[in-house]
Parts: sequence; C-alpha cells; structure tokens
Amino acid sequence: MMTRVATFLLAMAVWAAGPLAVSSSALAAAATDAEVTISATNGADGKPIKEPVSWTISKLDKNGKPSKTPTIQEASAVLKTKLKPGQYLVFGQAKGMAAKQTFTVGKEPVVRTVTFGMADISIKMITSKGRKPVAEPIQWEILTYVKGAPEKGQRLDMVTAPTASFTVPAGGYVVRASYNGTTADLVVPLKPGQSYDYTLNLYAGYTAALAFRGTKKVMQEVTWQVVREKPNEKGEYDLVTEVKSANPKIMLREGKYLLIARYGGMWGKENLNVTAGEVAKVKIKLVKDTNVPVIASK
Repeated sequence: MMTRVATFLLAMAVWAAGPLAVSSSALAAAATDAEVTISATNGADGKPIKEPVSWTISKLDKNGKPSKTPTIQEASAVLKTKLKPGQYLVFGQAKGMAAKQTFTVGKEPVVRTVTFGMADISIKMITSKGRKPVAEPIQWEILTYVKGAPEKGQRLDMVTAPTASFTVPAGGYVVRASYNGTTADLVVPLKPGQSYDYTLNLYAGYTAALAFRGTKKVMQEVTWQVVREKPNEKGEYDLVTEVKSANPKIMLREGKYLLIARYGGMWGKENLNVTAGEVAKVKIKLVKDTNVPVIASK
C-alpha cells in the first residue's frame, strides 16, 4: 500500500509531465511548417525589384480555388514566412504591375521568384462562327510583332496541341496557327500582369472538287492546286495549298481563289469562291493544253 509521501511524489510527477507533453506537441506542430521565401524580378530586364511589393498568399482547396481569407498579407521586397503543407497562390502588386504564381509547400524550405511585367495568353481555334473549338492538334507559334512585316517576327515558342498557353513579357506579338494546311495570324497586344483568353476564328470553308475527262469522272489520283485568284507581278500564281486525291475536300480561309487540277498531261482550272462555314462544290473539265498557269516558287 502506497504511503502518503509516495502518493504525493507520484502526483507531482504526473503534474510535471503534463506541461511537458503539451510543449512537445506544440513543437512538433511548429516543426511541420516550412520556411517560404518569395522575391520579385522585372520581366523586362530580369533585375530584382527592390521596392516593397504588396504580397497576398492564399491557400488553394482541392479544386485549385483560393480561400476567401488570405493566409498572409505583407508589403516587402522579399517575403519571408512559414506555411503549413499544401498548395498556395501568391499574388503580388508593384510599380503598377501584377503577377501571380502557384506553389506547393512540403517539409523542405520553398524559394520562389515571381516575375513581374509578364503576360499570359491562352488560345483556341474555331473554323467558323458557331463551330465548336477544334479538338485536333494545331501548330501554334508566338512571334515578336514587326509592324508592317509580321513574317519577319522572331519565333519565341511553339506548341502543337488543340489549345496553347504562352507567358511572355508585355508587348506586341503575333500568334500563328497552322491547321489542316491553313495558316492564320492573330496580332495581340499584351499588357503586363494581365491574362488573356483568345478564340481564333479561322473563317474557313471547304471545297469539294471533281475532275472530268469529257463526261467521265477521273477516279485516279489528281493533283489539286489552290492558288491566289490573281497572278503576282511576275505573272505567276502564288500557291496556297496542294492536295493529291481523286475527290478532295480542301479547307480554305474565306476568299477568292483559282483551283487547278492536273492529271497526266491534262489540266483544267475554275474560279473558286470560299465562304466561311460552307462547302463550295467544283467540277473541272481536263484538257490537253500547254498554256498551264505557272506556279510561283517559294
């Protein structure tokens, strides 16, 4: 049986252990927080921004949506804090510019640099008004904009996918899309810290063509050349696209063209008027003639 002295000593030991257990638990919780350091640079010259930046950090839920109540709000050139594990969004404002970035916090320290003066652009394509976005791969290019000479722009990036996203410094650019033998350019002015969503309307239609020798339809492969309606200063025709098929369906941007069919030593031509969203049906009668239109060399 325990003496009064032993009972008193046991009670003291339990009382002393309680605060120690709570303190250990608090220390363990604090240990799970990771150090986070976020700095800012200017996208135009790549130099660090030394002036205070208004930072806001919000935790993201499982759907990637920021919490309504920010986790951190602070004004400093470099943000240093501690965060619990999870996904976060940092939003910064400085010098009239804004930028954001998502990041993940685990056990290790997190160091991030947010670049200001950048712009984001996402783009998809429809072939004509009322059509659904193209789900097939498209070749997207983003080039610097040269006024009056878009073909002289420098290519910065290229993506092959139904949609594309680019992050670039603010300025003027050309987004070039190549799809199904057709190319279209879109000039886009981008402001710093802004995100843009564009839908490129190709304004495209189709031509369904057949070639005939006399009254008989040619069932073999025919070379079809779509050229500009009028010849250039050299008297040559600029080629738009070329297809080899017995009965092609060629996609073209809205406009007026000349369609040339070649088969063996025979050829024929017809004027072609393409309207967006419609199919222009053309029949060409082949003849033996040496006065074949000259196609301009690339």
